[in-house]
Amino acid sequence: MADAAAYRGPDGIEAWSGARASLTHLALNVTAADEHESQPLVENGLVLVADARIDDRSTLQSNVRHQLRTESPTDADLILAAYRRWGTDCPAHLIGDFAFAIWDPEERRLFAARDPMGMRPFHYRVDDHERLLFGSDVKQLLAAPEVPARISEPMVAAYLQNRFRPLDWTFYEDILQLKPAHALLVQSGGSPETWRYWDVDPDKRIRYDDERDYVEHFREVFSEAVRARLRSAQPVGLFLSGGVDSGSIASMAGHLRETEGIECPALRTYSWAFETLTQCDERDVSSRITDRYNFPATPIDAESVRLIGPPHGVPDRDSPLMSHYQALLAKGLRRAREHGVRCMLSGQNGDLLVGSWIFDNITLLRKGKLKTLREELQAQHKTLGLSFRDLIWRTLYRPIRAHIWPEDTLPCLREPLRRLWRTMRPASSSVPPPPWMSEHLRNSVDLPSVHRKVPLGIRRFAWRRRYETIRSSFQRRIGAWSERLFARHHITYADPWADRRLIEYVMAIPQYQIFRRGKNKSIAREAMRDLVPEEVRSNLQKVSPKPLYENALEDESSNQVCSYISCSDEYSDAEALLEYYEKRLTNRKGEDFRFWLALCLRMWVYHHDL
Repeated sequence: MADAAAYRGPDGIEAWSGARASLTHLALNVTAADEHESQPLVENGLVLVADARIDDRSTLQSNVRHQLRTESPTDADLILAAYRRWGTDCPAHLIGDFAFAIWDPEERRLFAARDPMGMRPFHYRVDDHERLLFGSDVKQLLAAPEVPARISEPMVAAYLQNRFRPLDWTFYEDILQLKPAHALLVQSGGSPETWRYWDVDPDKRIRYDDERDYVEHFREVFSEAVRARLRSAQPVGLFLSGGVDSGSIASMAGHLRETEGIECPALRTYSWAFETLTQCDERDVSSRITDRYNFPATPIDAESVRLIGPPHGVPDRDSPLMSHYQALLAKGLRRAREHGVRCMLSGQNGDLLVGSWIFDNITLLRKGKLKTLREELQAQHKTLGLSFRDLIWRTLYRPIRAHIWPEDTLPCLREPLRRLWRTMRPASSSVPPPPWMSEHLRNSVDLPSVHRKVPLGIRRFAWRRRYETIRSSFQRRIGAWSERLFARHHITYADPWADRRLIEYVMAIPQYQIFRRGKNKSIAREAMRDLVPEEVRSNLQKVSPKPLYENALEDESSNQVCSYISCSDEYSDAEALLEYYEKRLTNRKGEDFRFWLALCLRMWVYHHDL
């Protein structure tokens, strides 16, 4: 099992075995403490293995000082001390990115947990012989004796329809993923138990009389999130685009270095370079940030990368889900590894926390702030190009309707009404399966209806939308893909925008403070005033490298795409896929994302002989 993901242990693989359990740790040292850490950690009868970076260490250390066995604790020491104090409630007291397991031989039970945003992976399987297997990657479980690699047809059916829930499903039968913010308890003779140990507090509200205080508070929390991820004994890397998310990370890191000093030896940035497709090049913006803070900046030649097919444009065995630009990221990670980078920052979750064009006009109306509401509608009209009628429908009528009858209110009544509506107007709501989905899957798999569970206190439209966006199943699976890709290059994946403290703050303030004056991510833009060079602060705007993908489909990899489509599998119809692809080549206006998912599935089945 360790050999199946040996790339996770470039600094050593150590094992512990007892009468009923064996635990193995694959070391990737990032911080100075990691270099002195010894795992599996065995202490007073308990055995721990962890993939973790624990933040806010001073607070935690003071709370568990009586349980600590050392004055200079590692992250593993802190987790075990927290378990000794709070037992299975300990994950709620941990800040950071983590996945860990603790074996208690005396009680014959194993306890495990995963961080709130699922930044570190955890997969497990309980077989008929009451044997529990767990590991970071699915492939580790598949490497164990007597574990069959049977593809989960319900997961494939959901995937081909661009559905990624339930989130604990994987693409293999009987192998589960521990969901973010969840804990697992397995006891001898009992069934596995899982539960959510943390969620945002729906009753927590942060209100300021001076609206500038919202921006200042955001800046303080964001600085803590960035500072925590700069704790490294090696250089830290950052994928820097011209967008708000990564630009804010780079600027805050530069500010912290100038004002406080940072723990990592250096921060290096990596940006895509386009010489022909110049509309995709963001270095005009990103270079001004690197120049301002004197960061070593490395351009990555994007146009020389082969996006589809070997060696780097192929899905991992764990899952067919793969970004269009995996090969491009892999090239950047290879360069970062050459520079000694062990931790790579990304702004992947920024859209979830402060983006996604979530309006809160209804709160302005409810509070009687009519002047502000009028100004916001005018700014939104100018920015989005929507008519005032459409804006009122989208930002006032729909929120009022959702407030009267939220999604999770009387679901037993809502679903029959939806079915009746679909019978009367079948084309108005549900999206049919893609035409290339096989008859076998259509006829044999009945996917469960999964309702989004939202805390009772989160009823208002904008808060609810933000909550659902942060918990996006698709983004959590993309996050797992990112972590695995980074790990393959001996690099830890980290994102300040996934910080629990930042999530709690964003969910506690009025949502109209996040989207203001018709500008997406306005709170982040304002917080970066005086940090991002002013000539680029208002122009921070991520540019899509989509033309690179278009060229790959049409020219560079067209033969490769056709060869994958012609491969046979029982999940999709080659003729329907080829028909869509040929039409797609003549019409570049848009693409059904489900085509990319189906193509990746074909690559996955072919390259891993599934």
